[in-house]
Amino acid sequence: MRLFFVSALFSLFFAFSARGALHYPDALTSRLEHLLVDTDGAFKGRFKDAITPCSNYVSGDQTLGRQTSAQWLRVAFHDFVTAHVDDGTGGIDASIGFETLRAEDSGSAFNDSFAYWAPFVDSRTSMADLLALGTVTSLANCGGLIVPYRGGRIDATSAGPFGVPEPETDLEETLAEFANAGFNAADAIGLTACGHSLGRVHHGGFPQVVPESAVTPNNTAGGIDLDTTRTNFDMNIVEEYLGGYGQKGGPLVTSDNVTVRSDLRLYESDGNATMRTLAQSKEYFSTECNSLFERMINRVPKDVKLSDVIQPITVKPINVSFDINIEKDTPSFTLSGYIRYLQPPCSAPAPSSITISTDLNHTTTASSLPSTGSSIHGTTTFYPFHLPLPLTPSSPTAPPLPSTLQVSSPSFPSNSYPLNPQTFFVHSLSTLAGAASKVTVAHFRDDSSSSSSPNSRSRSMSRFSRAKRQQDDAGNPNLRAQISYPTPQAGTLAPKIKTVDVELSRNDAATKGEGEGEGWGGYEIWEGEASVPEEEVDVEMVSVDVVISGRVVDGYNHFPGRG
Repeated sequence: MRLFFVSALFSLFFAFSARGALHYPDALTSRLEHLLVDTDGAFKGRFKDAITPCSNYVSGDQTLGRQTSAQWLRVAFHDFVTAHVDDGTGGIDASIGFETLRAEDSGSAFNDSFAYWAPFVDSRTSMADLLALGTVTSLANCGGLIVPYRGGRIDATSAGPFGVPEPETDLEETLAEFANAGFNAADAIGLTACGHSLGRVHHGGFPQVVPESAVTPNNTAGGIDLDTTRTNFDMNIVEEYLGGYGQKGGPLVTSDNVTVRSDLRLYESDGNATMRTLAQSKEYFSTECNSLFERMINRVPKDVKLSDVIQPITVKPINVSFDINIEKDTPSFTLSGYIRYLQPPCSAPAPSSITISTDLNHTTTASSLPSTGSSIHGTTTFYPFHLPLPLTPSSPTAPPLPSTLQVSSPSFPSNSYPLNPQTFFVHSLSTLAGAASKVTVAHFRDDSSSSSSPNSRSRSMSRFSRAKRQQDDAGNPNLRAQISYPTPQAGTLAPKIKTVDVELSRNDAATKGEGEGEGWGGYEIWEGEASVPEEEVDVEMVSVDVVISGRVVDGYNHFPGRG
């Protein structure tokens, strides 16, 4: 069974984050969609907090005058521009984290950003995906530009090549570096102008560009704005440059040091034709910038396959999980979790309750929580539910637990989601306890010697027939677990993921009653122990995959929380 782990560094959201559950439509998409959509209010992912408001500097004193939203754009550009499309190397891969001591990567933006993003990294969430998400979130939060976002980027394990244009870099070399990354001259001008709609240039990072006179008690890093609306993504950067008013394009156009007027050299390289085109309308400027930013964050090494564009999900199951409780040696099975309903702007209010059911006719009504969430995508309402699951008479081929979750309401069409009752992580019987960490898995033993019966339930369970073929000669599954957690690595603030293999063995005593497996509906309990440095990791970022014959059958599960 698959799990959605709602971003989870924080106690407010801990009720969601501490168990294995259904991922919809998959773990990667569900995780990143949460960070995109659940930005404010109830159960927010907190990724966007760093850039709220858009003038905020999350990494230090506000009097420094730095701006995290602009830093996130700069980090993405520096990571992207050293790509070499002819070789299929580089792009958005978080290699910039290893490159912060280079002169071409001057300033605090890189380590500031990586330090903030690092706690969000886990086995399904790469630093590179977070880096791209930073650009998407900044533009949405600071001007309403919705850049299509995909996941699946893979983190580099070392530094990439040099090749970031610097203020002193001449025009020919600058255009060559953009060309290496797959951007022509017009693209280079456009991306520079679009990116410089937010933020400042600081004396602290670029003393050759910004004079010391820019330093004041409320601007101690000595920042000079790139345009007069540095906290809002808009076309003022273009209009002020062409009109010669306001910031006139910013200090990389107007600096007294002619050699560092890199933006001016770019803008004038085609007689300002591209800048005039960008200035034709707000709609054109936004559309063109949207395309350029999307191309930038999608420039990845050739071996990386990105996901489809991640769209907001209207009706989304969150942590819908099987669990087993044991009282007086008697097991009881449950299905519980939350349903999130995303109400688009200007649509009908969310229903006060919804109906939860399964293909085995378990039914309950879930009422909405009083607290709601909000984002640029709409308002979110949450519906917790808990279903006791009396075991149905089992057959040799079909587990006695449901394989489909159904959600319905008069306010929206009925939705169905697949569950995996064959093999699942047991949250309540697993613990993260340092050297004695324990993983518990429930596995339905298929002892049939024939194919599935032709009734509808057996047909619905046909996708589990592979389990019969994934057994050893004694009929035992080739079952194991993998515990993954982020750990520091040298040379970058981006964590790497360490994976510990866990051998699982069947606990015969746990499922033995007067008759073999009595009370367990054909389920066996498999257990294993491993050593995890509990005090060095956030429990919320430790994940567990259940594997049969090399195939993950229940991934991205999480241990109960501390306390």
